[in-house]
Amino acid sequence: MKKILLFSFLTYFISLGLFAQSLELHNAYGPVANGDTIVMATTLLHQTQVMQIDVKNISSSDVNVKVKKTELSMVSGSDAYFCWASCYAPSIFISPDPLTISANTSAPNFTGDYEDNGNAGTSWARYTFFLESKPSDTVCFVIKYIAGSGVGIDDASPKVEVSNIFPNPASNKVSINYDLNGANNAQLEIRNILGAVVKSVEIINTNGQVSIDVSDLTNGVYFYSFMVNNEAVKTTKLVIQH
Repeated sequence: MKKILLFSFLTYFISLGLFAQSLELHNAYGPVANGDTIVMATTLLHQTQVMQIDVKNISSSDVNVKVKKTELSMVSGSDAYFCWASCYAPSIFISPDPLTISANTSAPNFTGDYEDNGNAGTSWARYTFFLESKPSDTVCFVIKYIAGSGVGIDDASPKVEVSNIFPNPASNKVSINYDLNGANNAQLEIRNILGAVVKSVEIINTNGQVSIDVSDLTNGVYFYSFMVNNEAVKTTKLVIQH
């Protein structure tokens, strides 16, 4: 019995270390949960949309942090880029140099910027912050950019109804309920923290439930996107924990 209890405690503390998170995100309204989506919208074109985020180091030691941009779905001709210490061109997806953040200190003035360049529609970009010494220690958020006259938040994507993925955390299989409401060409995608698609399934029926086997994925944080006509209508964090 003592050996079983010792093994249980060791497993518990190892799991805490595996999923420990050194960074937090905050905006003007307060904390931003890991994987959250923030919506920005303008009815005008040729506008620069700017979302500011503060990155806080909640660990007890200084850390070197880099950021990765993942373009989940972009309107043709538009540009997403970021500024953090320096502003980088849209062709830069990972910050070349890390930013050192002291223990229990926030690094302000990160911005995820968007230029519609006169093209109306909705674009999605995810920004993932990670420790240079431990790339698996991450925190991220998604920005949904809406631009163009007559394009409102309610009209930006098909009237698709999508549930949260379940179970979450997951170990063997995940499922999601949906109703396409007349839309077509839909997929469910799962991406790793670097933005690579690791699982994908085509949606055949107009409504129902779709499932994906995740038993072969390693423990960690992933993101699932429900795609309709190549646009992500829902993107949220998924934790795999066997």
